[in-house]
Amino acid sequence: MMTTAEVVKKKENYTSVHEAVKAGDVEQLASMIKSGASINEVDVVHKFTPLQCAAHSGSLECLQWLLWHGADTARVTVRGWTAAHLAAIRGQDACMQALLVSGADAAARDERGCTASHLAAAHGHSYTLQSLLRTGADVNVSDRNDWKPVHYAAFHGRLGCLQLLVRWGACVDDVDNNGNLPGISG
Repeated sequence: MMTTAEVVKKKENYTSVHEAVKAGDVEQLASMIKSGASINEVDVVHKFTPLQCAAHSGSLECLQWLLWHGADTARVTVRGWTAAHLAAIRGQDACMQALLVSGADAAARDERGCTASHLAAAHGHSYTLQSLLRTGADVNVSDRNDWKPVHYAAFHGRLGCLQLLVRWGACVDDVDNNGNLPGISG
């Protein structure tokens, strides 16, 4: 078991803003930014900004601090993912809600044309998907292959997401670029 002194010492040894964010340490995050670290600095390993890192790891308090201090919600990773895409992939619903309230673009597309709704459906995160739908995300938005969130939910066997999408009016008889219906895709 670590003593309080060891915990405090550990907090002082973060080598990057991203480490402080992953640890959920808002005080160290604030201190590092105020000492000159960039709020939108991209880390060398994962290529995430601090906001993207917070969305990915579910560090809600850090995410909110970053949003309040001007972090860029539109910055993308090498795969074209915004912080909202990462929150959708990881099912970080509270982070998604904070991003959406702060004006993050739920319709932003990654390199495959996927929105956060496609990714939440593919990964089976129905609460996150519902948050997106409640804020006006298009239930029938298409990616580059004309796959809609319902195609992703069906293909990956995400029944909860599939049921949610149908309740929200998803078209289950739309075919993709290859003529596949959502239930028989792949």
